[in-house]
Amino acid sequence: MGAAKVHSAAVISHRSADCGRPGFTLIELLVVIAIIALLAALLLPVLARAKLKGQQIACVNNLRQQSLALFLYADDNGNILPPVAYDDANDDEVDWPALLDPYIKTPRIHLCPCDLISQQISYGLNELGFVDLTDPGVTTPNRLTAFHAPTTTMMMGDVGTEDDMITPRPDTFKMIAPGSSINDDADARPVARHAQRCGLGFMDGHAEALRLDQFYLDQNPTNKWFSP
Repeated sequence: MGAAKVHSAAVISHRSADCGRPGFTLIELLVVIAIIALLAALLLPVLARAKLKGQQIACVNNLRQQSLALFLYADDNGNILPPVAYDDANDDEVDWPALLDPYIKTPRIHLCPCDLISQQISYGLNELGFVDLTDPGVTTPNRLTAFHAPTTTMMMGDVGTEDDMITPRPDTFKMIAPGSSINDDADARPVARHAQRCGLGFMDGHAEALRLDQFYLDQNPTNKWFSP
C-alpha cells in the first residue's frame, strides 16, 4: 500500500511538471501571425502576376492554333480565306469559328482564358482582311496572297468592347478597324485583357500581345495594321 502511494505521487508530480511547460505568449502569437500576413502580402501579388502571365501565354497559343487552322483552311480551298460569315443553303448564318473547327482539337481555343463573359468566341477577325459575305453586295472572299505585309497585318485578336473601349460587347467575332464604325451584332472594338495588352495573331502566323496604342489608337495611317 505504501509503494502504491509512492507511485501515485510520482505520476502526479510528472503530470504537474508537464502541465507547467511554458506555451506561446500572446505577443509571440501575434508576431507569428504578423509574419504570416507579411509573407502572404509578398507572395500573393507574385502569384497573381504569374497567373496573369500564364493566361496571356495561353491566349497567344490559342491565337497561334487558330492561325494555323486558318492557313489549313486556305490550303484546302484554293488559297481562299474563310469569310467572317456567310449564309448556307438553308439561309442559316455560318460564322468563321465553325469553318476552322475541323482543323482544331477543341472549340475551347476560341475562348480567351481571361474572358469571363463570352460563351462561344473571344476573338475577332480583321474586318478589312476577311470579308463578311452576309453584307449586301459582298460576293468575293479574299485570298491569302492579297496581304503585302503579313508580319504587320493583323489576322485576329482579343475583341469585345463598345466604342468607349470599356463597355463589354461579348461573343462578337469581327474586330472592326480603327476607322470603321460598329454597325452590326458581329462588330466590336479590341479589348486589352492581359495587363493592358491585347492578344493578336498576324497574317504570317505569329502571335503576340500589344498595347492598344501600339496597333489601334492614334495610328498613322489610321488602319495601317488592318489594311491588306
